[in-house]
Amino acid sequence: MFERRLVRGLIVVVTAVLLGAFAQAALASSSHHKRKHRRPHPQALSVPLRKAHVRVLKAPERGGKGGNVDPGDDYPQQWKNLPMDAALDPWKEYTRECTSFVAWALSSRNGFAMPFFDNANKWGPDAARRGFAVNSSPAVGSVAWSNAGFFGHVAYVVAVSGATVTIEEYNHYGNGTYDKRNVPASAFNGYIHFKDIPGEFVAPSPAAAPQPPGNPSAPTFAETTGGVAHTWTNYTNAGGTQGPSIPSNATVQISCALQGFRVADGNTWWYRIASGPWNNAFYVSADAFYNNGQTSGSLIGTPFVDPAVSPC
Repeated sequence: MFERRLVRGLIVVVTAVLLGAFAQAALASSSHHKRKHRRPHPQALSVPLRKAHVRVLKAPERGGKGGNVDPGDDYPQQWKNLPMDAALDPWKEYTRECTSFVAWALSSRNGFAMPFFDNANKWGPDAARRGFAVNSSPAVGSVAWSNAGFFGHVAYVVAVSGATVTIEEYNHYGNGTYDKRNVPASAFNGYIHFKDIPGEFVAPSPAAAPQPPGNPSAPTFAETTGGVAHTWTNYTNAGGTQGPSIPSNATVQISCALQGFRVADGNTWWYRIASGPWNNAFYVSADAFYNNGQTSGSLIGTPFVDPAVSPC
């Protein structure tokens, strides 16, 4: 009888040990699975700031090299030294994310402050809603954006060569670091033209657009926009290739005026833009300008075209 009880006791102990081992293995496996498939951290603030539990950094007075479209990894050193996602940059993008690097590059190199904060996959639609050009034509200083993955990806375009773009980016490999790549332009959903680098934009051939005769040495005319103005290679149908938009209250040099596509309010006058990066290859509706010397205020009641501008 004693021997039977002893055997039963040993069986109970061994069974308990084995079950415990199996449970620990299952827990470890589950924990590993969760770590391996952990949802990525958002790239931008997605909760009220008081719930973010991280500080918002100030842009360093001297951090990026600025003024150079391709200075390499000029992301502020003090931000690189932080753990990934440990703080929010001044544009409320988490540090060492792709969105933070691009926001910094736009500020440091292009002199442009991001008007919104969001994960990368929302940048294209967000920019388009605010009147910025979003298209398939890359330009130096533009933003390449993709909606692939959990939160998408953005990169900064430093060179364009045919169907290939050279981009700089952060966190492409998920480790919060810098890299530079040559990729097909088609690798991204599109390109956002917030404020492309002047003089660096290489205009696509406007072969589809009729080119009226003009005198390249003729004087140009300064005209100021009253809102964001979209530019196109074809003034007859407001189409062809879309170029960088002209920001609101910006003054550009106009080569000449001609009549083309009728816009919503009935105006048919268009301007050929002499200033870079348009370089006489793009047109804009004259309706978007004050045309009377004003540089601010409402466009209501302003002339459709400046009569002083020479015909093309």
